[in-house]
Amino acid sequence: MSKIVYTFTYERFNEFKIKKNTNDEVITAIAFADKNNPIQIEESKNYYVDISNLYKSNTEANNMLIESIMHQIYLTENVYVILNENSKNRFSQDFATSFDEFKTIQTIYEERDLANYDFINIDNDGLKKIEESLTNDLIGHNVFKKDFLNKLKDFPILYKLGEMKIFSLLICGNPGVGKTELARILHKTMYKESKMIKINLGNYKTQGALNSLIGSPIGFIGSERGGELSNKIRNSDSKVILIDEFEKADTDIFNFFYELLEDGKFTDLTGNEYDLNGYIIIFTTNLSKDNYKEILPPPLVSRFTLKSFFENPNNKEKLIFIEKRISNLLSIYKEENLQPQITAKEIKENLDYETINKISDFRVINRLIISALTKTIDNAKHNTHKNKKK
Repeated sequence: MSKIVYTFTYERFNEFKIKKNTNDEVITAIAFADKNNPIQIEESKNYYVDISNLYKSNTEANNMLIESIMHQIYLTENVYVILNENSKNRFSQDFATSFDEFKTIQTIYEERDLANYDFINIDNDGLKKIEESLTNDLIGHNVFKKDFLNKLKDFPILYKLGEMKIFSLLICGNPGVGKTELARILHKTMYKESKMIKINLGNYKTQGALNSLIGSPIGFIGSERGGELSNKIRNSDSKVILIDEFEKADTDIFNFFYELLEDGKFTDLTGNEYDLNGYIIIFTTNLSKDNYKEILPPPLVSRFTLKSFFENPNNKEKLIFIEKRISNLLSIYKEENLQPQITAKEIKENLDYETINKISDFRVINRLIISALTKTIDNAKHNTHKNKKK
């Protein structure tokens, strides 16, 4: 006999407590183990015992208590373990013979095709969905798209063989050519209901940057707040992590990511373990293919699953971006029933093509499109007002 273990991220935990069956109960491991106030188990409802805080402390006393709780749960039909996702691998090693089936906590209250929400189990439909998103939303970089999809297709096999724990990408290129857009597309395609995990290392310019990333040791001021990366992982279902401006990291952070890519997990400075097996981590940098090896440590570079260099968009790709962006803006404009009525042709007539021809940053081009949009609206309002006067 084996039992299901339900795993969660904190992003979904509160949602679960709202959407679970009304009669079912969520209780802490300590409350479940309290012999002075024993839980009266009723057959008419399910009990979900959250062992996360007790289990992560990993002391001898707590481990003995956990084993006692596990034995009791194992023998009780309508009692289930719920556990933070990051402790799943350790738990499966500790209790593999009794608790060997894992499901995400949201399967209790909703049906989901889980194969499409996990890169290490991704099926052909999931791959096709990602391919369509990249084709539609990532302009240019066709060689990269092909290479990426081929390696993503192999990821589940290599993961199960123990040859690849994390799918890591290093994307070099000038600002605004689609590097961060890649991460947004993957996140939106696979985990659109979750918060995106994004770290901008351009903000990590002070001494002790690693503490800001994964938290300070116990006893230090602010240790209870944790680090930006550990907090965002704990609070999101997404398995896509964007590390932006990677060239601005210091030696400690380079070493941290080297070990993470090697081990597939990390332990923060308060002793909590985070298992990132099966994640995709995208490292972006404004370095070029000529100088990235001068800045990034060679051992770290060798750990990346895929390295790619995003070229500047050509004029055809700029026009594709303009068409898509204007179409999207007009679609929202009409949905919101905004006035006055305007057309794509009028917006294009107000575009500064001379400037667009000289630049390669899609963000700047987008600002020019917004400027043309507002100018078109102002002109339409002025013409409407003038016609009314007549």
